[in-house]
Amino acid sequence: MIDLTTMNKLFRYSLIFTLATLFVACSTEDDIVSDWIADNEIDPPSSGQLDLTKYVSVGNSLTAGLADGALFPEGQANSFPSILAAQLAQAGGGAFVYPDISTGNGFGGVAGTAILGRRFINLETALAAIAGVPGVAVSDAIQITEGSALTASSVTGSGLNNFGVPSARLIDLSVAGYGASNPFFGAFQSSGTASILGDAVSAGGTFFTLWAGSNDVLGYATNGGAAGETFNPLNPQTITDAATFTAALQGTLDALSAGGAQGVLLNVPPVTIIPFFQTVTVLGGGINLIPLDAPTAGAVNAGYAAYNAGLDALVGIAPNFTQEEADWRKITFAEGANPPVITDESLTDLTGFNPALINMRQAKVDPTTGSTDLFGLTALSVIGAESVPGVATSVYGVGVPVPDENTLTLDEQVNVITAYATFNGIIAAEAATRDNITLVDVGPMFADIYGLSAAQAAGLQLSTEAQAAADGELGILVGGIDLVPLQLSQEEIFNSVWSTDGVHPNPRGSALLVNEIIDALNARYGASIPTVNPLDFPGINAPF
Repeated sequence: MIDLTTMNKLFRYSLIFTLATLFVACSTEDDIVSDWIADNEIDPPSSGQLDLTKYVSVGNSLTAGLADGALFPEGQANSFPSILAAQLAQAGGGAFVYPDISTGNGFGGVAGTAILGRRFINLETALAAIAGVPGVAVSDAIQITEGSALTASSVTGSGLNNFGVPSARLIDLSVAGYGASNPFFGAFQSSGTASILGDAVSAGGTFFTLWAGSNDVLGYATNGGAAGETFNPLNPQTITDAATFTAALQGTLDALSAGGAQGVLLNVPPVTIIPFFQTVTVLGGGINLIPLDAPTAGAVNAGYAAYNAGLDALVGIAPNFTQEEADWRKITFAEGANPPVITDESLTDLTGFNPALINMRQAKVDPTTGSTDLFGLTALSVIGAESVPGVATSVYGVGVPVPDENTLTLDEQVNVITAYATFNGIIAAEAATRDNITLVDVGPMFADIYGLSAAQAAGLQLSTEAQAAADGELGILVGGIDLVPLQLSQEEIFNSVWSTDGVHPNPRGSALLVNEIIDALNARYGASIPTVNPLDFPGINAPF
């Protein structure tokens, strides 16, 4: 059990004692503190019209503190709710306890008999890969430590404050017995029939944060849309439909605020711009990820000649199959860097006419928007590798298409953008009808830090506020340091605010979010909760 409030009080008392010792000859302790606040023009911490007696946080891995691909103690201590709770404590907030279910390098899943732990970036390997050293791949730079199994929490139910559960969708929060299918919740559930929401409500929060909904689309995205477009409540790799999402959100907010609690509701981030989907193309300089010499390119083209001719032969014969699609699907390599061959299930199924004409094409740039097909971080270890060891013609992206789960095609990106924009519309509408709810739009922060232009923000269907914040300059300047997304260059890696898994922020990223929340609360409730300096928190996990 970790009590951040006790730690915070010890720090505050230590500061006051030090000041009093230095200046006791000329003033009392109260005078010293008052004079220091006045001289620095800082309002004393105040909760304003907020009741901060007990803060309860509800959500998924972003709330739990999972980062670097695992849930580990340092990540939990630097989660956004933990950082926020420490600031709320200065304004009268109470203790904040999260489940003590992880140890060491944490738990990031199981591969065979091995427990996966926290990931880190081997800087030497990363720089060698970026420099093009033969035999060194970027995928080798992101390494995984040995993890440890989750343990049963010493505190459950009403004794906890943080009810963040990795992998949980918004629609999972109220599922009774959810711990049976989710080991993270199973380790701190109050009973075998408990639900996340039920346990959170039992904690009796007077103030809460709810950040959920990203997993209702993220599972589809990170799996490359391979599960298809039809919603299946039992399959977290499908996109939740709007009606189900709305009902789940309304039920969750009703339950959390039933006792009059005030809350912050955060919306869904623009999923397609997170480092998980951008790192491969950024490092590769775009989608041209397959380098070939002239003889190899010629041999590969000879191998695809029958495929290309087969496409032309079916124009006007296969239903709804046009010459435009045939040309879109043709595969041609040249000397130099080439886009890889990928799987695209949205293409017309021609295998009934010719089994060799599977749904594949080369990665593309949309000629209208400039958008490209995207590759997940998982593709780093796939593209260019042999699907059959020792068989040169089985290279993924050349002789064999990159698997569907490693690629987010242009059409699949539209599905993702449409989904989170729909969810955010529902979230905004629901917040507007509830006097006790403050909406925090994360879009402006994402637009700013990722250097989006206003047009790009609009294309991603972000809010007007996010479009206004989109200045086209990568990063956010804090204390003279330009904080950026996950970068692997020697100059910028330590200024990254995303963790090594490409999905979750690192502590500095969480601190940026905390300031967004605090600013919203101070503005609405007349509070003076102090913000944090993101530079005071650990950066990316790249030991050297």
